[in-house]
Amino acid sequence: MEFLQGRGKIIVGTVTSLMAAFLTTVILLLAFAFLLLKLQLDVGKTEIGILLIYVLSCFIGGIYRGKRAARRKFLWGMLTGILYFLLLLIVSGMGEEALQPELTRTITAFVLCTAGGTLGGMLA
Repeated sequence: MEFLQGRGKIIVGTVTSLMAAFLTTVILLLAFAFLLLKLQLDVGKTEIGILLIYVLSCFIGGIYRGKRAARRKFLWGMLTGILYFLLLLIVSGMGEEALQPELTRTITAFVLCTAGGTLGGMLA
């Protein structure tokens, strides 16, 4: 029975870290949308801003998950970054017309999300 309780804590910890990451994403994207409205940034700066939001969100989620892990915090942070990216990929594909993302952008986003989560876990 203790084994199942340990698994439950792992799942709850991972889900809450993903919720923290996505809450951070929502708040930062709203602020970024306001900046876009006021500053009218070009496409290149917009893409960089969105990637930075992804990294910061994974970093926050990695910190949150790392604080709850007893050991191997960086691996738990990495898992948070990977799951964040996968959920982001699923949600972005649920639009009216599923866009075919460019492979290099997708790989870049994956690496940055994983690195952000790992760094957050390491610093937790």
